[in-house]
Amino acid sequence: MSEARPERPRQLERLWAVPVVLGAVAAGVTSWGSPLAVALLVVALLPWAAEQARRPLPEWLFAVLAIAPVVVVTVLVDLNASMFLVTSALSRLVGRRSTRRRIAAAAVVGVVAPFVPVLAGWSLNVGGVYFAIGNLLAIVVGVLLAHTRSLAAELRAADARLAVARAQEERTRLARDVHDLVAHSLTVVVLQIGGARRILRTDGDAAEAALSQAELVCRESLDGVREVVGLLRTEGDDPLRSWSLDHLVETYRAAGVPIGFDLRADLDALPIIARGTLSRVVQEALANAARYRTPGSTIDVVIRHDRDVLVGRVTNHRPPAPQAPSTGGYGLPGLREQVERVGGGIESGPDGDRWVVECRLPTGAPRSVVVAQ
Repeated sequence: MSEARPERPRQLERLWAVPVVLGAVAAGVTSWGSPLAVALLVVALLPWAAEQARRPLPEWLFAVLAIAPVVVVTVLVDLNASMFLVTSALSRLVGRRSTRRRIAAAAVVGVVAPFVPVLAGWSLNVGGVYFAIGNLLAIVVGVLLAHTRSLAAELRAADARLAVARAQEERTRLARDVHDLVAHSLTVVVLQIGGARRILRTDGDAAEAALSQAELVCRESLDGVREVVGLLRTEGDDPLRSWSLDHLVETYRAAGVPIGFDLRADLDALPIIARGTLSRVVQEALANAARYRTPGSTIDVVIRHDRDVLVGRVTNHRPPAPQAPSTGGYGLPGLREQVERVGGGIESGPDGDRWVVECRLPTGAPRSVVVAQ
């Protein structure tokens, strides 16, 4: 589509041939008794023929060849339809580039040209007034065409900028999805491998089971990344499986992280956008909590549905060192944008000796949601 756009203006410019040819034919009929006038009309048609052949002349040469011979014709045989060639030339020249100097020059030529025969001795013809007005109107049309051409170029540039912005937004979204998935999976794998290393010499079977679980999580993470970037798409996949909070919690429990899970909402009855956003928030919060919690402490996950608001709250006991809310630029700060985009809110921070992450998502009609501390 984009390659065809430059051809369209060229096709539209061929319409200039209609008044030019009609004016030349009418002028040739009235000037048939003067072979020199007919020859001059042929010369005046040459720059237009070059335009149609897509071999345009320099604009100064186009102006000279398209206007001067016509003015000479009017001197030889008086004012006639050949003046339409001047009208078309002026409109075309201004339509290509409508600078103030060019518009002023075209206006002077357009007003003076119809009265040149009078200076050569012909009687004053009222048609000169009409042609002068027509030339000025043609210049106005040329200015409008130039303005339209400029607007079209600006629109194409704006469309290109929007395409770049959309591509950047899509890349950012994919980066966030991959970050959320990989951060969660790697946290579980690190916990599994760490546990296996500690019990490798004392309980080989348990260590092998932990490594098998780590391998399973890695495979699930790889499949998820492939799905996010569009490299894998199978008809049998269940897109809601990755949103299952039960599966998410059991994954961490299997890695040896004690998690208290309190579900007070029927998630299957809620809007898909609320379920998906809640799953992303809980997944990111659990990944951070598992990294920064006090060893041996329990992470509490509470999900409840208060009227038209779905609340997700993840808390963990803070270690002595301050807890960072996320690593990289696509963690909770990135999720905050997603939550706010659906009309919700999210907060994270210390609450006594615990670190709290809480999000509130609307499940009814879209509205602004105020997050309480």
